[in-house]
Amino acid sequence: MLPSGLAWAPVMGIGLVLLLLSEVACGSGTDAEQGLLINLPADEGAHPAGIEWWYFNGHLTDDADRDYSFHFVTFQISSNQYGNDISQAGQLMQLSWGDHRKQVFLTGEKVSLDIPEATPGSFDVDLGGWLMSGDGEEYALAFDIGPYSATLSALSLKPAVLHQRTGLVDLGPAGDTFYYTRPRLEVSGTLAIDGIPRPVAGTGWMDHQWGEFVSRQVGWDWMSLQLDDGSELMAVLVWDPEGRQPFTSYGTFIAMDGAVRHLEDGDIILKPTGSWTSPATNVAYPMGWELNVEPLALDLTLTPAQLGAEYPRSRYGPPGYWEGAVSLEGAVDGAPVTGKGFVELVGYRSE
Repeated sequence: MLPSGLAWAPVMGIGLVLLLLSEVACGSGTDAEQGLLINLPADEGAHPAGIEWWYFNGHLTDDADRDYSFHFVTFQISSNQYGNDISQAGQLMQLSWGDHRKQVFLTGEKVSLDIPEATPGSFDVDLGGWLMSGDGEEYALAFDIGPYSATLSALSLKPAVLHQRTGLVDLGPAGDTFYYTRPRLEVSGTLAIDGIPRPVAGTGWMDHQWGEFVSRQVGWDWMSLQLDDGSELMAVLVWDPEGRQPFTSYGTFIAMDGAVRHLEDGDIILKPTGSWTSPATNVAYPMGWELNVEPLALDLTLTPAQLGAEYPRSRYGPPGYWEGAVSLEGAVDGAPVTGKGFVELVGYRSE
């Protein structure tokens, strides 16, 4: 069992650690003039940071036109997060898998007490047969849960994006974290169900985040959106779990041609259209959203593929968070758009 000192690790996301789960983006010339704080590809690998995570989500379709989604994350906790106490170091992998046609949603996790090492340029994690590796251009993922087993490769189709221009983002009272994203991955591979293999293909998203965090918890509503016109949006609202008063919000829009636009606090308006209460944790989550980003003339309706996409319990993390696939429909600058995405909800509590 993982030492209790790691119990807070998966805060955002994811997503999760989701507390801060976002990834790096390559900026424009203006960003370069301001001084980027992330150096790629060297920073693709592990760092001597208190906590670090690599996060993937994806949307897959098999040869029978059946849809699936997943989120897959590795948290790495260094001893320096706890005063160089090596007994508190380790790795945690978490997985959720959705079979949309069957409305099956499964979650699992694996842990290692091995002490993580800094590895510039690439990362390679293997915990009990769950695999995650990559170098910024190509990634390999493998996992199994219930009757499902997947072996996937993912190619990055766009440069990495550094959030908040330099790659150092503000999480309010939780501190700052380095964060970049690879916003569009081409995913392909094999999915076996009850041992019967079938090809799958689709799109994915990758985040990488690391830093030294203070103990104060925050909540957030985070989303990664991939529009069918070839553009992407990461947006997050960070708030105080006590009363849900906002701390900050920010976002990054990546145009079809790779041009990056950074969104400021107040640019993102997210309104829930309904709610869902978990029978496992009794937490009421907002469910279904109207998203407005006025500087982009963007209006989207986000519809969850599965209401019950909650990671309800962890032996090593918070009591529950919601992380699920969504479909998108709306308009950008007056032009109709559709797409897919993921939403992560962290910090909600039972009433």
